[in-house]
Parts: sequence; structure tokens; C-alpha cells
Amino acid sequence: MANLLSFWKMNGAGNDFVMLDNRDLSLQLSGESIAQLCDRHRGVGADGLLAVEPATEGGDFRMRYYNADGGEAEMCGNGARCFARFVNKLHDNSLAALKFETQAGMISAEFFGDQVEINMSQPHSLKLNQGWWWMAPRWKCTA
Repeated sequence: MANLLSFWKMNGAGNDFVMLDNRDLSLQLSGESIAQLCDRHRGVGADGLLAVEPATEGGDFRMRYYNADGGEAEMCGNGARCFARFVNKLHDNSLAALKFETQAGMISAEFFGDQVEINMSQPHSLKLNQGWWWMAPRWKCTA
């Protein structure tokens, strides 16, 4: 019998995520496995995967965020809101607030009924005009 993976799926402001409870660190998913889970045609389909892990640097929990291609990323704002709500759900919606660690720094969350407010870390290393779009050729279409 194949191994089963328990997961939840959440949506935040148009982004959807596969949510995993890995507080016991029993899940060891490869980048390829994460990409397969996030595949919209052959998998669950998601913009990324979020895993709840134990804190290591003074937070209540640690958020691990993986893009749909399986690569780990520092942070995702919409994902952080989903992460906070997911952690609260794991605690029977009994939390008023929490702090969680990300590669981008410590994030705090407060709960107001079904709403969650996130205080994110300060942005850094901003580089303007570095996107691919400004280098792309301009095409003119006529009908």
C-alpha cells in the first residue's frame, strides 16, 4: 500500500497552498515531490507548499515555504496569512496571537475572529528594474 500524506489546502487572496503539519519533523519531501504535489494537472495543484515545523530561534513555530517548482523560498505574504490560520486551526482556533520564524525573519500574527493580521519583517535588498519583463521584446498585434 502506498504511503498516505495528510494535507490541507488553503487559499489566500487568490494564491492557493498545500499545508502540511510537520511539527514532528517526520516528513522529508524532496523538491521533486513538492513540485509533483503542486502540479495543477497531475497533483493537488497549488502555488506553493507550506509546512509547520518546530521553532528554532525563539518563535512559536517555523514556517517553511516552497514554491510550486519545489524550491524553498524565504517568505510569501499570502502564504504567511494562511500559515497563521492553519496553525490556529491546529490549536482549535484558541490562539490570540503567534510568532513564527521564516527565512526572511520573524513574523507575528494576531487573530480577529476569522481574520488574521500579519506584521512582516522589514524588506531588504530591493533592486529596481531587475525583472525579465523590461527586457522582453515588445510585440505589436493587429487584428
